[in-house]
Amino acid sequence: MRATKRPAASRGQTELGWLHSQHTFSFGEYRDPAHMGFRKLRVINDDVVEPGQGFGTHGHKDAEILSYVLEGRLEHKDSMGNGSIIETGALQYMSAGNSEFNPSRTERVHFLQIWILPDGSGGEPRYAEKQLPSETKPNSLTLVFSGKPRDGAIGIRADADGYLGRLDAGRKLVHE
Repeated sequence: MRATKRPAASRGQTELGWLHSQHTFSFGEYRDPAHMGFRKLRVINDDVVEPGQGFGTHGHKDAEILSYVLEGRLEHKDSMGNGSIIETGALQYMSAGNSEFNPSRTERVHFLQIWILPDGSGGEPRYAEKQLPSETKPNSLTLVFSGKPRDGAIGIRADADGYLGRLDAGRKLVHE
């Protein structure tokens, strides 16, 4: 398996005035039969939400959803009664109905949202959040979520591992 670079300009786009989103895979109104997901990975959205705006409460069924805040703050409320504001560098995991909102009156929030199909349907809703390290060892990967939790990773209900890494320009990394 090889990673394939997909430049931002080639991804699907959603512009709603308050939401600016780029979709790696088909999502919402964007449909591309060549990009429907990869194995259990169904969504990688790069979202920017304007100040004071956000998604209303909406349900999710049979999806392991991770949000990673790149800049700003993201407010979260879900069907289990959880509510918090996650900051830049935080990773949030949920498998419940939810809402996401930018609580700032002046700053945008920029985050990645990743959806992974779970190993089975149904199950009790779950929630976790974790502040990820601001400095990672250069040219290496840090496990941040996993279907087999270890090394402080958030546990999800899917046979999948997610890593955070920063590569220097021109560097390659081999992971087995």
